[in-house]
Amino acid sequence: MPTPDFHHTAATFATMLAFHCVRNSYLEDLHAGIFPSSKTGDYTDVKVVSPYGEIAWNRLGRISDEEMRRLSTDIVNRLYTFVFYWLTSGEPDRGMPLPTHWAPPHLEASIAEMWPEGRASARDAHKA
Repeated sequence: MPTPDFHHTAATFATMLAFHCVRNSYLEDLHAGIFPSSKTGDYTDVKVVSPYGEIAWNRLGRISDEEMRRLSTDIVNRLYTFVFYWLTSGEPDRGMPLPTHWAPPHLEASIAEMWPEGRASARDAHKA
């Protein structure tokens, strides 16, 4: 079982990766714009009008295949750059700002199950 210090280091590193390599990526462009409001709260009352008819919001694809490819490529390139320089040079000399309003990370069962040591933790997470 990892020590609590290792959990803290992993949580900090994961937050750095998510913030600097995922959140501040092409995902920001996809997130920009006006998001619809819903009187019902479940968006069953929201529709998108296209030249070919209306599409219920709950059935609407939000990211095109091309956008998904661009997003995946951008994130992989950012992660590769971050991990490469972290491994070869350590922490950046200009500091590493982290978001203060995010919830702390937790072990994701579907990923933990890839390692024998993580399978017991994953089973416990499924029970919770």
